[in-house]
Amino acid sequence: MARSSFDWERIRAEYEAGATQGALSRKFGVSRAAIQKHIASESWTQDVEPVIQRLAAEKVAGVVAGSNPQKKAEALDRAAMRRADVEIRHCTEWEEHQALIDNALAQRDFDLAKLAKITAETIKIRQEGERKAWRIDSVPVPSPTMNLTLNNVQNAASPDEIKRLLAEEKAGTEIA
Repeated sequence: MARSSFDWERIRAEYEAGATQGALSRKFGVSRAAIQKHIASESWTQDVEPVIQRLAAEKVAGVVAGSNPQKKAEALDRAAMRRADVEIRHCTEWEEHQALIDNALAQRDFDLAKLAKITAETIKIRQEGERKAWRIDSVPVPSPTMNLTLNNVQNAASPDEIKRLLAEEKAGTEIA
């Protein structure tokens, strides 16, 4: 029987619900080796929590089990767009807040600065909740790294020299 004729979604669902590989092999007429290959390549698990999380994420995204690949891709694209809209709104809110801060500082208005602080805390709390609800930060994004290598320690700058260079860079002067 060709691979495509097996109902792998149903086999996976029954495996994740606790069925043994042997029972699935007999029931669906597929070899245990094929089942093991799918378990390994698709990270099937009988631990229910990841299964519940995956299925819930699919429901939130509007993905229907057994749907054709184009419909699934469209549902995933809609879900990604909704999440992106949240992130774009977060950026816009902070840009608007920056204008409030700039205005408070320019006017030297203590009450306006206090309002800016309160709104910053409010935005932070709400956005952290939204990011958690949308699972925006659940997948770690690689952060840029800086690798420094000291080839010749004898020519290393002193702490005072480093401070001078940083001050010159901050002031916008060219470093020789």
